[in-house]
Amino acid sequence: MTAHIPPDRHLPSQEAVDLVIALQRCLTNFHARKEEPAILDGEGNDQLPALARYLEARRVRAMLFGQNLFADPAWDILLALYQAELEGVALTLEQLSETLRLSLSVVVGQVGTMERRGLLDEHRTSPNSRRRRAIRLSPLAMDAMASWFSLAFEE
Repeated sequence: MTAHIPPDRHLPSQEAVDLVIALQRCLTNFHARKEEPAILDGEGNDQLPALARYLEARRVRAMLFGQNLFADPAWDILLALYQAELEGVALTLEQLSETLRLSLSVVVGQVGTMERRGLLDEHRTSPNSRRRRAIRLSPLAMDAMASWFSLAFEE
């Protein structure tokens, strides 16, 4: 999936894309060595309005064309968790399922995959239930999402 780039804005150059990939590789190595906070996760409040419009546009698109035509549950989960991080909250698997209108089994599967890749951190709210886990983006994922947001929406 690609982000909409307004007509008056140039596409990122290959050099910019290569730089982001190199940055992500460096951050992967950096975060793998020790628990470090995200580097690019400043205030983020200025990103919330644009992110909210993007998420609403995706919801409307799903209503107009059908939920399954543009199915990308992993990206939807990353976007929802990025918005939650910017708002300073964590989401449970059940909240993700309800918010994104995805089955709980799809959410659990995608979250498991993203956890294995180091994109998500788990915060248990109840030790007796996996579904009551609060999920947050890892510092690596926050950096990657902030990089994506900058490329997609900032001038």
